[in-house]
Amino acid sequence: MKKDKINRTEIIENLAVKLGISKVQAERFLLTFVDLVAENLKKGKEVNVTGFGNFRVVKRKPRMGVNPKTGARMQIGQSTSVAYRVGKTLKEDVREYIDKK
Repeated sequence: MKKDKINRTEIIENLAVKLGISKVQAERFLLTFVDLVAENLKKGKEVNVTGFGNFRVVKRKPRMGVNPKTGARMQIGQSTSVAYRVGKTLKEDVREYIDKK
């Protein structure tokens, strides 16, 4: 399966066409969505878009690792990141499409 990509510009163009709005409005929509997700994650809230997925903040504990260049063991510090879990509907739609190929 060839791994094609779609970038931000193409997402905006597709939104504009599908919603029948200008590219400026589509870009504003996309940026607002991303800002809303970020704002709520910063507040410690999970963001659930039913059918699409769930965004949440995760804290990773410190752990031991290996430096890939030297092979030496090293301590990896605690970190905070954003996790995404795909929604059931999206997962099923993608599987169904891929299985048809």
